[in-house]
Amino acid sequence: MKFKHIIFACLPLIAGFTACQKVETGYLSDYPRYADNPLTITQGSFKMSAGIIPDNSTPPLNVTLLDVRDKATGKHADVFFQEFDTYVWTKPYDPVTDTTFDLINAKRSKAKKKPLEILAASGQLIFSDVTTNVPPGTYTIDLQISNPRGTKQYKNICDIIVNAQKEYEYVNAPYALAGKTDKEEAIRFSYDADWIDQLIGRSTTAWLKIKKVANEPNQVIFVVKDKYGNIFPPNALQKRPSGSSFLKTMATFAVKTFTNDTATIHQFATVPFPHTYWESQSNGINCYYRIYSQYIQSIDTADARNWFPPNSTPYGEWNKQPVNLNVRMNTRILTPGSYVYELNLQCTMKK
Repeated sequence: MKFKHIIFACLPLIAGFTACQKVETGYLSDYPRYADNPLTITQGSFKMSAGIIPDNSTPPLNVTLLDVRDKATGKHADVFFQEFDTYVWTKPYDPVTDTTFDLINAKRSKAKKKPLEILAASGQLIFSDVTTNVPPGTYTIDLQISNPRGTKQYKNICDIIVNAQKEYEYVNAPYALAGKTDKEEAIRFSYDADWIDQLIGRSTTAWLKIKKVANEPNQVIFVVKDKYGNIFPPNALQKRPSGSSFLKTMATFAVKTFTNDTATIHQFATVPFPHTYWESQSNGINCYYRIYSQYIQSIDTADARNWFPPNSTPYGEWNKQPVNLNVRMNTRILTPGSYVYELNLQCTMKK
């Protein structure tokens, strides 16, 4: 009986000791992570990552960016913390109805953005178009996470691979085909429309060379030359008929088009140019032109038996009859800026 009294007498002491202990609130893991690690982005492109995987950490979370470093050197990458000018669309851009810069500018305004922002509640990483200012390479980030349990810092929690953005691309190689002057019928040669290298925009009849010359304004300066480098006047490039209407030219996609003595200038609002809307339309983003016979001295033929482009391209002059020239080209600009398009008609001589 005495032993039983001793046990009961101890119970209040144990209960009192338990009541004095501090109860921990929630849980904050040492091992949160991102599902995509490394996370790959392309300069100038918008991308949002998935949220951080909290490893059962108690919500709500407050995630902040502490640092970004160049992984190769370990040095702080200050470019991620700088602000850059960019356009912010307040209403959706419509390439069909927004046909002037007044209409376009009513839908957008200039703002400053950082290349990387983070959503505090989810830890999602948001990369903006101003990542064009971030040099390609691999970077690593440090985060701080707070929740009801406390605050912890996480070094090297995710690597970011920044790939260089292509400035432009050839959707297909250009060509220039001879056509009869009195009817819509081609005069075909064995080498017509053969591609030499699509990646550099070169076929046996035309070679489109593209060069970015400035970061602004957004425009294409389009120059057309014959095989000797003589420049066709801009008004030599006419629309190509198609039944009772005409096929598309670059002017179809541009906001504003005008000419000077040597070039046609096409100004555009945003990239990609042409806008993706046009890719689903008839003939996609192909641009078609016609140079009429009054501008053409001769075209060239070739002996298919000795035709080994690009190392051997023996052209022979052909001027048996007047011809028109039908030109087609198809490109996509991916980075804002000013570009020179130089179309060399490799088997055409200008009058």
